[in-house]
Amino acid sequence: MTWVVRAPSRELRKDDKKLYTRVRRVLWDYEPLRASHAEIFIDIEPDGVQLRGRVRTLPQKIIAEMLVQRISGVGAVTNALIADPEVVRAVADALAQDDRTAPYVLRVDSRHGIVTLLGEVPSDAVQSAAIEVATQVPLVSSVRNQLVISGATRPAVALSRPALAADVSNPDATPVRA
Repeated sequence: MTWVVRAPSRELRKDDKKLYTRVRRVLWDYEPLRASHAEIFIDIEPDGVQLRGRVRTLPQKIIAEMLVQRISGVGAVTNALIADPEVVRAVADALAQDDRTAPYVLRVDSRHGIVTLLGEVPSDAVQSAAIEVATQVPLVSSVRNQLVISGATRPAVALSRPALAADVSNPDATPVRA
């Protein structure tokens, strides 16, 4: 995938074309954004600029907005960019809230809205449920399944904190960690 700034969705006036070109140039000149193969849509609106599309990181999302705000002639900047960590969080939250997938530790990865599910599940039913849940998250463009069906169901194990050991020779002493 290459770095893409999409053409405006409608015919622009001469002044709006100039602003579009300046915004595009500023975003293109920011190397980390260009190198990450971001896909950005620039909409020139009567009250400012809207950025839509996908970026790899939250800092890229914030920096893109700041770069555009610094351009003379730009009014308000609406930042509708979606960063991959936002997608990961939304999918992980959805999996944790679904009774069919909550008991399992599933790894979620995202690149430009394409989500990859990794981990072990005990059955086809749980695998299908995880894919279904991830697909229904609005920020997701597609889901890649790399879940492994392990066959054996293992209960979750909770690890406890180390117990405090009391000094048996001096019952009045402060407990010490074992």
